[in-house]
Amino acid sequence: MYYLYKLVSIKKIYFLTLLILISISSGNLFAQKIQYSGLSYISQNADIKESYQNTLKLEANLRSLLIGHLKKNITNESILSLGVSDSFKDGTLSLIISMDTERVSSIFFNNKCLHNFRLGIQTIIFNPKDQQILSVKPYASQKIYSDSFRGIDCNIRDKKEDLIRFAELFYGLDIPKNTYQDYKNLSDLQIAELMTKNAIAAESYTKIYKLEDGDGGFVDGSRISIFKQIFEDILELDLSSTKQTNFYVGIDDVVLSELSVNQMSGQKNLKENHDFSDLFGFKESLYKVWAGQQFSKWFSANFDYPLVPYVKGKALGRDIAIKFADTGELLNLRLPSLDFGFVIKVKGFKKVKLDESDLREAYAWAAFTDIEFHNVGIEKITSVSLKNVLTEEVNKIDDVDDWSNFNLSFNRTLKDYSDNLNSFDKKWLSKASKMKSKDFKKHSNIIKDNIGIKNDKK
Repeated sequence: MYYLYKLVSIKKIYFLTLLILISISSGNLFAQKIQYSGLSYISQNADIKESYQNTLKLEANLRSLLIGHLKKNITNESILSLGVSDSFKDGTLSLIISMDTERVSSIFFNNKCLHNFRLGIQTIIFNPKDQQILSVKPYASQKIYSDSFRGIDCNIRDKKEDLIRFAELFYGLDIPKNTYQDYKNLSDLQIAELMTKNAIAAESYTKIYKLEDGDGGFVDGSRISIFKQIFEDILELDLSSTKQTNFYVGIDDVVLSELSVNQMSGQKNLKENHDFSDLFGFKESLYKVWAGQQFSKWFSANFDYPLVPYVKGKALGRDIAIKFADTGELLNLRLPSLDFGFVIKVKGFKKVKLDESDLREAYAWAAFTDIEFHNVGIEKITSVSLKNVLTEEVNKIDDVDDWSNFNLSFNRTLKDYSDNLNSFDKKWLSKASKMKSKDFKKHSNIIKDNIGIKNDKK
């Protein structure tokens, strides 16, 4: 009996030791929970005041709304802790809501000033011990405003109107233009507080609202408030699904052909791509980061598989500089080296007149793209050449914003590609590529098998 007891005790010790070793090797998941660490900023510029002028004015109210909504709705504090916010030094793993884009592009079009307001946010889960990113998920929102031309450059805008419009994007509000003056009579702080109060009262930041024409959201005529999906994903956090895989996958590179750069720079009988230009002309880096963000967004939406972000031109070997909202401390999070990566090659664009009548013209705007999948630093594993054609009728007397259509067409390529990796549609492939169905299925299966996505549709 003694020897039997001793044998059982030894087995217990062995089992406990094995559990400890498994726990350590899997990132200590049994002991970990995720610490909510607040609002932060990703910036290529050390001074965030230049990159996030309006977000900074809204910051205190945004932080209050974020933590308030989580406190009200969180059901499992054993996974997500709200104890100490805005510090990367507390918690086994940390989750931050990080701003990566605040941008406005403006053009003179059809005797109006068109302003495209953009926001980008990433939710990042990282290990503060080694400052290594474990999971990244991007979110984006944009809205186009049309204003009367005031006899000045369209890039010269009213700063309080900018603040109102960025607050609309954050909170999912629609403020009538005829009430702008009521807000503009207030201070920036009062505007921020009033907009936040209105959003909380209406819970507009958790709803879906109408899609503006040309927005590019592809959500059946509606747009999700930028916070809605963020909150849903955070409140559904599961430690077992936090990225603890054997592979890191991301955007290895975005490559612009010489033709595409010339076209977007205003050559080849086209105007400049105004959405990604400043006073000095077309900015390749802005376009590349946008393309990487869009691909990551659509891929994550289809597979719930976060990709290592594309930052400052190339993801591999880069750091993300993050500044926290209420401290002067700057944290450089290291992006993990990629095991597998997508390379997006933008080949060029083409506009074709399809038909015309006395009053109308029909055009097609085509975007041509290659998407490659690499074992990074070793070889290209598989690739596909794609095109997307956007068609539209316009009045002959109206100007046409070619780049709005080209950008939409290119973005549609990225979305449709991700959709069809997940659920293949032969009709899409016949329009988008010369590749045969069996070859695209093989292409899709190779990618999913390599990165560990369960494939039930071989």
